[in-house]
Amino acid sequence: MEEGRVVKYGRFLATLVNILIKHESYPMTTQKYKARFIEELKTYSFEPRRKGEPKNLGCVWELKNINNLNLSNPEQFAKFIKEGIHLMYLKPTSKKVIESLVNNL
Repeated sequence: MEEGRVVKYGRFLATLVNILIKHESYPMTTQKYKARFIEELKTYSFEPRRKGEPKNLGCVWELKNINNLNLSNPEQFAKFIKEGIHLMYLKPTSKKVIESLVNNL
């Protein structure tokens, strides 16, 4: 079966994340950093919102209180990744990307 566009994007995103985690995880171990990263990543809200509906739990601005990205902070790094996925707008697509990302970490 051919790998779909979304799954491939998630896999490539996991490659990038793995490289950055290995580089930025000091003083944490890579496994501890990765566990905290995945824990934050799994807080992503898949609740959809149709055009014209009021904001709901799915409308999250992940970077609202972050002014400078600190890659050595796994929670901030995960929020940065989640923000990019929120911008995809389609929650089923977002879910596939996150599943592929987590499966490839």
